[in-house]
Amino acid sequence: MIDLYSWPAPNGHKAHIMVEELGIAYRIIPIDITSGAQHEASYRAINPNGKIPAIVDHGIS
Repeated sequence: MIDLYSWPAPNGHKAHIMVEELGIAYRIIPIDITSGAQHEASYRAINPNGKIPAIVDHGIS
């Protein structure tokens, strides 16, 4: 399963469509870019660029 850090914006939609089309198990973790959540240290640890979307792959179980 992967974690998809995203927000309802064009790039987030593209990633969401991709995982749906590929049939990959995933969960969406919302990153509210309207409040600046992409600049918080907890998100910067995942994506130092502070951009969405970001994917964390937890491997195959």
